[in-house]
Amino acid sequence: MTKTDCLTTAMLTVGQRHSAQLRFTRAQVDTYCALTGDANAIHRDPEAARRRFPGVTDVVVPSGLIQSTVSCIFGTCFPGDGAFGLSFVPERFRKPVLPSGKVVVTFEITRIKGAIVDLDLAVTDA
Repeated sequence: MTKTDCLTTAMLTVGQRHSAQLRFTRAQVDTYCALTGDANAIHRDPEAARRRFPGVTDVVVPSGLIQSTVSCIFGTCFPGDGAFGLSFVPERFRKPVLPSGKVVVTFEITRIKGAIVDLDLAVTDA
């Protein structure tokens, strides 16, 4: 196991940013749906996804899978080890994310008050 160091607020600065590119596979969508019991047809059947979102070419990635991945970035990459998220406001998506698509998640530190660090989160189409 790799040794990791916990971040402290002294290691962070307002304006500091981190971005990560995310891509999801159909297998990840299937596994997520099986684990959570999400049986929404738009996550399992491309035709159902097309009926709901004309023009899409595949199933739609569940927003919960995207949110879980964002939470993972928060706890492992930025701010990283030692981070404890007390709240998370999900991004509202303007169009569906497909397994073949990419999104970019960007975190920016907006305020540091004692041990509390506020971050802005943006999810954009790559």
